[in-house]
Amino acid sequence: MKINIKGPIIPTSSQWIYDYFEMEAVSPKRVADLIEQANGEPLDVEINSGGGSVFDASEIYYALKNYAGDVVVTIVGLAASAASVIAMAGKNVRIAPTAQMMIHNASTIQAGDYRDMQHTADFLKNTNKTITAAYRLKSGKTDEELLALMDEETWFTAEQALKNGLVDEVLFDSPIQAVASTDSVTLPQAFIDKIRNDVRFRPDGTLTNQVPSQAPSTTPSNQKEGNAEMELEELKNAHPALFEQVVALGRTEGATAEIKRIEAIDSLKKPQDISAEAFNEIVHDAKFVSNATAGDTAMKILNSASLNAQQAKDSFLENVQHDASNVNAVPGGDASNQHASKDDEQVNDLVAAFGGGKRA
Repeated sequence: MKINIKGPIIPTSSQWIYDYFEMEAVSPKRVADLIEQANGEPLDVEINSGGGSVFDASEIYYALKNYAGDVVVTIVGLAASAASVIAMAGKNVRIAPTAQMMIHNASTIQAGDYRDMQHTADFLKNTNKTITAAYRLKSGKTDEELLALMDEETWFTAEQALKNGLVDEVLFDSPIQAVASTDSVTLPQAFIDKIRNDVRFRPDGTLTNQVPSQAPSTTPSNQKEGNAEMELEELKNAHPALFEQVVALGRTEGATAEIKRIEAIDSLKKPQDISAEAFNEIVHDAKFVSNATAGDTAMKILNSASLNAQQAKDSFLENVQHDASNVNAVPGGDASNQHASKDDEQVNDLVAAFGGGKRA
């Protein structure tokens, strides 16, 4: 059974995200599943990795070291940092003449006061000691010797790795030595969290709102920290295919959002206190000029309608006051006497019409 340790070493919870973007990466569960399928058959572990999470590498190391069958490890390109720990699990460790191995201290990013910093320093020192256990069991070197090599961030050629007891064999028995470089780039944690919590990308169609807290990262210094932001230009240069997929995803999301925005604006109804011309002008401006949301557009329409209604009310009151002032300006005596005189004249006219003469 062949097991590839290629790309960054990552937590099991992030494996499906790397798989979705077709990026090489390895997690403890991926290795455990292959070991189970092997069912005691010999394992051929091939390594070309710049490292990653120390804790996940430790879990893989244990699974391989605890395997009942034979485990042959072949370093074909690079076994750096956490990947070099996994390499130590092989009963027989081989290395290509053009490959390299690198060991160094664990590193992380921490913020806080002097107590936080001291706690983190102690944590990293203990992590270094646990790493040396794997190197010591393979090489026979002392902890002090290994810690000194780790302090220096030591890069071993194939022959140097053999001389220091970290490998058992150089393939092809060739003295050719060439420096390999790592291109294992860990995805930014912010990007992983966004994808993990997007239901469209969940394999089972469910949405995870909680991102479990993790222990301090021990990503090697030659790797991108998981919680550090990766610049777009850097992502484009390091992984152009991934960059294009991210851009395409952004375009799709943007187009969908724009369609929904236009549809929402089109669903707005015209109030009676605003003219059709003014309503259409506001809607057109929102769609094609200001790119306003439907909510902002609705508020602008309501404000315009409210202003028109207030202006109409003020105009009505002004007309009423004007008419009242005209009535008050009409000359004359007491209004009740004027009405009485007019009534008497009408009665006298009626009497005269029937031959009775005028009433005194």
